[in-house]
Amino acid sequence: MNASIKDIAQALNLSKATVSWILSDQGETKGFSQATIKRVKEYADSVNYRPNLLARSLSLGTSNTIGLIIPFIGDTFYAQLVQAIEQEAVRNKYVLMVCSSEGDGEKEFELIKILRSKQVDGIIIAPTKISRKGINLLMKDSLPFVLIDRYYPNLPVNYVIVNNCQCCYDLVSHLIKKGSRKIALLTTDVHLYVMKQRIEGYRKAVADAGLQSEIALEVFVDRSNYRTDIVDKLDCLFEEVPDIDGFFFSTHYLALEAIRYFVNRKIDYQNRFSMGCFHETIALDILAPDMSITLMPIQEMGTQAVQILLENIGNKDFTSRGVVVDNLLMP
Repeated sequence: MNASIKDIAQALNLSKATVSWILSDQGETKGFSQATIKRVKEYADSVNYRPNLLARSLSLGTSNTIGLIIPFIGDTFYAQLVQAIEQEAVRNKYVLMVCSSEGDGEKEFELIKILRSKQVDGIIIAPTKISRKGINLLMKDSLPFVLIDRYYPNLPVNYVIVNNCQCCYDLVSHLIKKGSRKIALLTTDVHLYVMKQRIEGYRKAVADAGLQSEIALEVFVDRSNYRTDIVDKLDCLFEEVPDIDGFFFSTHYLALEAIRYFVNRKIDYQNRFSMGCFHETIALDILAPDMSITLMPIQEMGTQAVQILLENIGNKDFTSRGVVVDNLLMP
């Protein structure tokens, strides 16, 4: 059995309060000497003391734990985002509890309830937007939370997103400047507001360049079976617009699946098309080294989300804050 605060206090002839304050890193603020702080901590380590985090959270009213809900834990973008958030959480002495909603609104709702029952101090979430039940629950309970990557523009809540419309406009405009005139859009999850913004950026760039808008060039892929659906959709695209000369992918996994299609159909994509993608993945560096990218600032997004959440946790009068960061165009 691990030693308790009472055991340590008796062994060192100190009060339980003194030991408790020192082991919760309040020794200096309470005025204890460095010698006493060192003596308590070294003895606690020697007897393998482990704090009762549940009891501590009940007594202090805080657990120093943040919940994080992302749609797809296996997605490279979200894996990088988890890492960025965890680094900032750890820097602030918080533990991160990561969950995946798998893009399911009901599962998202259940995960929010579970995290609340675990007494997390706040939640960072990339919402499915299929259901708002979970977000409504958080707002009703006044539990601090921050939306990241995705958001509801009409809700007065914390969020950290990128300027989806402008960065897509810049990327498509760059492809047009390179000479492309028939640029196909491959997109998915159009129920998400951020995807609508990416489509808007594409359309605006095409219109501002004076190019003819063709419905056939806008390809909407079913997210639930995108690996097979994209094949059928691209077959139709090349049949309707055989002289297509460019592609804009609204997300990285569509770019990868399109390249798989090109390879299987023996299409010389590297010399035939100018291509651009919203964000990148490592494989694109190898498969399409000339592809233009609008790169999401993942580290900044994660850092901002944690900082806003912690400020919200520590301030009952906190006013919700929205942060929009800029992507980096990598031509």
